[in-house]
Amino acid sequence: MEFRFEKANPEDLDAILKLGESSNEEHVVPLLSADGKKAFRIAFTADINNVKDAQIYSVIKATVDDEIIGYVAWRDESYIGHLYVKTEYHGFGVARRLVEEMKAASGAALVRVKASIYALGFYKKVGFAPISDELSINGIRYVPMVLDVEQNKEQRI
Repeated sequence: MEFRFEKANPEDLDAILKLGESSNEEHVVPLLSADGKKAFRIAFTADINNVKDAQIYSVIKATVDDEIIGYVAWRDESYIGHLYVKTEYHGFGVARRLVEEMKAASGAALVRVKASIYALGFYKKVGFAPISDELSINGIRYVPMVLDVEQNKEQRI
């Protein structure tokens, strides 16, 4: 199985966002309170139009046989707003590679994310460190995390 990673095209965005929405419903939403579920869905829906705007977000997709199986979207040069991989491709290194592609494309020295409770283990595994305890806004639980790109490079050498 060969994975391809490349900048997303405007034609890809509807499929990409459906992937994000279905991943949220499967993995993130079940971990939230009733208020959190409602607030999360509203926040995600509001952010969809921003992801479609190339002036706000940059997006890299992962594909297998021309099927989009994952994507990373970031804004403000270094803030990951979206990172999703279809469940059947978890464990193949796709998300790790999407983070690597994002780091290379953005040139950021420090990458930030508000990691969902579901994704904490992944982010820690790829070198992100929490910068505070778990937080909650409108019932949406997350942990702010950062990845020092230069320090991460040194640790891997």
